[in-house]
Amino acid sequence: FDNDPEKVPSLALTVGVGTVMAAREVMILCNGHNKARALQAAIEGPVTQAWTISALQTHPCGIIVCDDAATDELKVSTYRYFKDIEKNNL
Repeated sequence: FDNDPEKVPSLALTVGVGTVMAAREVMILCNGHNKARALQAAIEGPVTQAWTISALQTHPCGIIVCDDAATDELKVSTYRYFKDIEKNNL
């Protein structure tokens, strides 16, 4: 929040992994280079407690929406794979 207390939200919602995994559908938004490591862990890494987002790999109906900057840490083959899916389905 640029070290500006006025920009910090006064309310927040915390949802546990169990609640997320119990949902019928889950959508995660990742934008910007600052989310690149988390996106890489979510998609290419193992399911682990170190990266709770990796649990999405086991969800039957999970989707991640991201911008190009968030893909900076992905392998080229992973990036191309998902770009092909995007091209053929959107």
